[in-house]
Amino acid sequence: MTSSLTSPVLEDDSKPQRSPGRPKIGGSELATKRALVLAAVGKLLAERHSTDITVQQLIQEVGTSRPTFYRWFPEGVEQAVEMLIIQANDELVTRIFGVLATVSTTRERVEAAIRAYFDWCVDQGPVVYGIYREGFDETSPACRYRRKTIDTVVQLMTAQSKAMGRNDLGALSIETMVSWIESAGMVLCRHYPVKKEDADAQCQLTTNMFLATLTSLKII
Repeated sequence: MTSSLTSPVLEDDSKPQRSPGRPKIGGSELATKRALVLAAVGKLLAERHSTDITVQQLIQEVGTSRPTFYRWFPEGVEQAVEMLIIQANDELVTRIFGVLATVSTTRERVEAAIRAYFDWCVDQGPVVYGIYREGFDETSPACRYRRKTIDTVVQLMTAQSKAMGRNDLGALSIETMVSWIESAGMVLCRHYPVKKEDADAQCQLTTNMFLATLTSLKII
């Protein structure tokens, strides 16, 4: 005789249990979503100080919602701004190290590194403009990461100098020479949007100054 009672349905453990709320994203998907916001941050940096950028402005630029924005950037606008500045500065260091690996003489290294810097100024556009506008504002991440990048370049040049047996070129002298390049870049980027021909002229001027100094020191 068949029982009229039905057996309880066992829960299928093979099916993943979803946690409340929207699923988290990560990896390449998160990077793609964040890139949209970072592009919007870069655009806004050309118009205002980073502390004046709001979530509302960014979600309007990107066409997303406030909750979605905070899924991508849990720490808010500050996280997005800092991430963009880190990326820009890392890109500069990568470019410089990349070109130095393709040349051998001191003259070629100077010319290639300075060229890489001014190409970066042109390609990064509003981001570099924003970095230099806030580069001496200690409340801005631009100041901190600008200083970090300068220190990296100074360390690189110091190592190159020692490898050449030139211990007479001290850290202060090297930092002064690096500052010439950055000063030329700041003047260039202050006249945003940056024109390629102006970048080329600043590049040539700075390269000539750098090479003249190295010549006077009998390094080249």
